Amino acid sequence: MTRKDYIRIAAALKAARNQFHPDDFQKVYAGWYSTVTFLADALAQDNPKFDRTRFVAACGVTLSEYAS
Repeated sequence: MTRKDYIRIAAALKAARNQFHPDDFQKVYAGWYSTVTFLADALAQDNPKFDRTRFVAACGVTLSEYAS
Protein backbone atom coordinates (compact mmCIF):
# COMPACT_ATOMS: atom_id res chain seq x y z
CA MET A 1 0.00 0.00 0.00
CA THR A 2 1.03 3.56 -0.55
CA ARG A 3 0.80 6.70 1.55
CA LYS A 4 -2.08 7.74 -0.68
CA ASP A 5 -3.96 4.58 0.34
CA TYR A 6 -3.36 5.24 4.03
CA ILE A 7 -4.65 8.81 3.63
CA ARG A 8 -7.79 7.59 1.87
CA ILE A 9 -8.48 4.97 4.56
CA ALA A 10 -7.95 7.48 7.38
CA ALA A 11 -10.23 10.00 5.68
CA ALA A 12 -12.99 7.39 5.36
CA LEU A 13 -12.68 6.44 9.03
CA LYS A 14 -12.74 10.09 10.07
CA ALA A 15 -15.83 10.70 7.93
CA ALA A 16 -17.51 7.71 9.59
CA ARG A 17 -16.81 9.19 13.03
CA ASN A 18 -18.34 12.49 11.97
CA GLN A 19 -21.58 10.68 11.09
CA PHE A 20 -22.25 9.55 14.68
CA HIS A 21 -25.37 11.08 16.14
CA PRO A 22 -24.47 12.85 19.40
CA ASP A 23 -26.95 10.67 21.34
CA ASP A 24 -25.27 7.48 20.08
CA PHE A 25 -21.66 8.68 20.23
CA GLN A 26 -20.61 6.82 23.38
CA LYS A 27 -22.19 3.52 22.24
CA VAL A 28 -20.73 3.64 18.75
CA TYR A 29 -17.36 5.19 19.57
CA ALA A 30 -15.84 2.11 21.26
CA GLY A 31 -16.40 -0.05 18.17
CA TRP A 32 -15.10 2.65 15.84
CA TYR A 33 -12.01 3.20 18.01
CA SER A 34 -11.30 -0.55 18.08
CA THR A 35 -11.59 -0.68 14.31
CA VAL A 36 -9.13 2.21 13.92
CA THR A 37 -6.56 0.70 16.29
CA PHE A 38 -6.82 -2.85 14.90
CA LEU A 39 -6.44 -1.50 11.38
CA ALA A 40 -3.46 0.61 12.45
CA ASP A 41 -1.85 -2.52 13.94
CA ALA A 42 -2.37 -4.44 10.70
CA LEU A 43 -0.99 -1.64 8.54
CA ALA A 44 2.04 -1.28 10.81
CA GLN A 45 2.79 -5.00 10.41
CA ASP A 46 2.56 -4.60 6.65
CA ASN A 47 4.91 -1.60 6.48
CA PRO A 48 7.73 -0.99 8.99
CA LYS A 49 7.80 2.73 8.06
CA PHE A 50 4.10 3.15 8.81
CA ASP A 51 3.48 5.91 11.37
CA ARG A 52 0.76 4.42 13.55
CA THR A 53 0.28 7.52 15.71
CA ARG A 54 -0.05 9.80 12.70
CA PHE A 55 -2.57 7.44 11.07
CA VAL A 56 -4.71 7.19 14.20
CA ALA A 57 -4.71 10.99 14.52
CA ALA A 58 -5.68 11.34 10.85
CA CYS A 59 -8.66 9.07 11.54
CA GLY A 60 -9.92 11.58 14.09
CA VAL A 61 -8.68 10.11 17.35
CA THR A 62 -7.41 12.86 19.64
CA LEU A 63 -4.12 12.46 21.47
CA SER A 64 -5.88 12.30 24.84
CA GLU A 65 -8.17 9.51 23.60
CA TYR A 66 -5.22 7.62 22.13
CA ALA A 67 -3.04 7.95 25.23
CA SER A 68 -5.68 6.52 27.56
